[in-house]
Amino acid sequence: MQQGEKIMVRLDRITMQGFKSFANRITIPFPSGFNVICGPNGAGKSNCVDGLLFVLGTTSARSIRAQKLQNLIFNGARDKKPADFCEVSIYIDNSDGKIPGDEKEVKITRRITRSGISIYKLNGRTVTRAKILDILSYANLSTEGYNIIMQGDVAKIIEMSSLERKGTIDEISGISEFDEKKAKATSELEKVEIRVRENMIVVAEKQKLVARLKQEKENAEKYKKISDELRKAKASLLKKKIKDVTEKQSAFDKEIDENSKNFDLLAKELSKIDGDLEKKEKGVIRKGDELIKKSRNYEILRRIDSINNEILRKRDRINFNEREMQRAKGHVVGNIAIKEILGLRHNGVYDTVSNLIDVPKKYSVAVEVAIGRHASDIVVDNDDTASFCIKHLKEKKLGRARFIPLNRIKGGKKRRYDGKIIGYAIDLIKFDRKFQTAMEYVLGNTLVVDDIDTARKIKDFRVATLDGDLVEQSGAMIGGFYKRMKQFSDSGLEAENEKLEHEIENMEKELEKLRAQEQQESAEVLRLQEAKSQEEKDLETVRKRHRELYEERMVLQNIIGRAKIEKAKLEANMDNLKTEFEDFRDVDKFFDQSIEELQERVRRCLIEINQIGPVNLKAIEEFEMTHVEFEELKRKLDSLLEEKDAVLRIVQDVEKRRYDKFMETFTEINQNFSRIYKDLTSGDGLLRLEIDNDIDSGLIIEANPSGKKILNLDSMSGGEKTLTSLGFLFAVMQHYAAPFYVLDEIDAALDKANTKKIDNLIKKYSKEVQFIVITHNDLTIAEADKVFGVSMEGGISKVFGIEMPTVRG
Repeated sequence: MQQGEKIMVRLDRITMQGFKSFANRITIPFPSGFNVICGPNGAGKSNCVDGLLFVLGTTSARSIRAQKLQNLIFNGARDKKPADFCEVSIYIDNSDGKIPGDEKEVKITRRITRSGISIYKLNGRTVTRAKILDILSYANLSTEGYNIIMQGDVAKIIEMSSLERKGTIDEISGISEFDEKKAKATSELEKVEIRVRENMIVVAEKQKLVARLKQEKENAEKYKKISDELRKAKASLLKKKIKDVTEKQSAFDKEIDENSKNFDLLAKELSKIDGDLEKKEKGVIRKGDELIKKSRNYEILRRIDSINNEILRKRDRINFNEREMQRAKGHVVGNIAIKEILGLRHNGVYDTVSNLIDVPKKYSVAVEVAIGRHASDIVVDNDDTASFCIKHLKEKKLGRARFIPLNRIKGGKKRRYDGKIIGYAIDLIKFDRKFQTAMEYVLGNTLVVDDIDTARKIKDFRVATLDGDLVEQSGAMIGGFYKRMKQFSDSGLEAENEKLEHEIENMEKELEKLRAQEQQESAEVLRLQEAKSQEEKDLETVRKRHRELYEERMVLQNIIGRAKIEKAKLEANMDNLKTEFEDFRDVDKFFDQSIEELQERVRRCLIEINQIGPVNLKAIEEFEMTHVEFEELKRKLDSLLEEKDAVLRIVQDVEKRRYDKFMETFTEINQNFSRIYKDLTSGDGLLRLEIDNDIDSGLIIEANPSGKKILNLDSMSGGEKTLTSLGFLFAVMQHYAAPFYVLDEIDAALDKANTKKIDNLIKKYSKEVQFIVITHNDLTIAEADKVFGVSMEGGISKVFGIEMPTVRG
């Protein structure tokens, strides 16, 4: 119907038999141009349109005014029996070859029987309905096409809502296929979004778990690393201790072996001296007896000899007690008392004398001998503190200790000595000057010299030698082999020695009296006395040597005993160390550090492990598994997001194509409507969407009929609504460009003026396209190029051609 476009395909004729009121076979030829089928109401002229819809393939009986398709078969009349079938054929001029095939004329036939069987034929050959619809599509023909306007279609347009009117363009534009695609894509998008949300929740939870496990994993790895280091450090420490103990054991074995050999030698020598001592003692006794016999005062001499022997025994006892007082028992007791006092942490208690001084190594023995029993003396600030400590020891029954209160002690001042010495003992040590008086008290006028020969030449001074000999100011000399050891005291032995000294003093007084009573002695007595004196000197020499050997043997015995005790302790320690080391047999690499450094490393590792706190050692494995799961979930989520984007793009693409297709159709129909409305009324007509560019909003039809202001279709008068609606339908029809257009009584509701406008419009466009109009309006009939009349005789419709008079100008 578009102007300027010549459509060669057209409906040439229609043949009907047994269809509705057409009992007999009739044929209606349709030339090009403006064709009208007219007749009175009820004559059957609209049945021609129903026949056309029927052969075009409609499946809805109601669309052609029947309850069911069998009702379309002629049902009989007064003089005519009901037909067994109905059949309608149309002949389409295919001169331009628009419909595929060599036929210049295409015949389409549809028959239906009383049993409801519908048969389609194409050029006499039975085909499927789909084939017929396919062939008709090449000519832009279909039962749903807008090239056929039925009775009531105009009213429907008027009564439609804006959305329903817009639905007409939806249908014409064919965007329903896009709606289906969009709905399908949107449904898929919703499903994907649900899966995305579900996966995002799972991924978020898994991510939290991964983060927590990662922290626990790092703690576990750190803990494992430090634990491995701790285990290696402990193993290294044990190995180092085992090595150290082994070396000490070897040293003790060597010391015990060497001292045992020396002990055996001393024992042999002591045994030999014991024999000599016994002989010499008997010789002295024998000489004494001879002297007594030859003496004029026998009884006095016997008494003198008896006293001398007693004095010798008592001096031996004193020497023995002094040696015993150097033994370990007193030493242990003293140590306990001293440790108790120092452990009090009393502000007035400083320390022992030996701990308050710093002695150069070369003078250490001499100073130790010089200090002697004062080494364990405790220096305190005053006598109150000393009294407090003494009371404390009594309450605890922990032994005794000597105290030097600085506020009471009187130190001896140095006297000058011009001879050759190493120096004053007090000058050879270092100490805090606040302890000056204490050190003067302990060391006073003590000198230090190289050896005993130098010491014995010095008079009126206390002298200590570098190798441990001591010459008292009184002249007493203490010496021999010196083994450094701590002092101790024993009150019982000291009391016994004091008693023995007192007894010796009394005996010496008695000796003086006895010797005074002695009178002349013979030359023989003098000779015997001299011989006896010499033997006594020899005896004393042997005794001295015996004492020295005995003391050396006792020292060695103590050294060996202590060494064996220490070795036994080491063996016990070694057993413990080896037992502990069994737990570290798997360690094959060790730290090359000292014991102190390894102990520090162990301590540091324990602190670091404690700082880490509770550790989930399974976190390392759990993290790896969870991280893999997380990555897999994340990959799936990424895939879902990509899928969502793809579906979203499909939705957007479908929507764009839908929009473009709709707007293309809408624009064309709008242009058609404007042009047609202009031809109808000389006014302006416009189609627009309720919301600009929103193809899902309603369709508004606006126009200004008869030069009025622009009105919405719903605001127009009845005639204006009909005319405007027809303009819209014509615009839609023109969009289709069908080979023919059928109008079924569209002018029924129009007045003459508006009917004339419609007729003029059809007349104008019929020059380009074929029109078939069903009407009983005389004005329309008068404008037709060809008129066919339909009448009803005896219940049967008949068709006949009508020659219209030529209008002369």
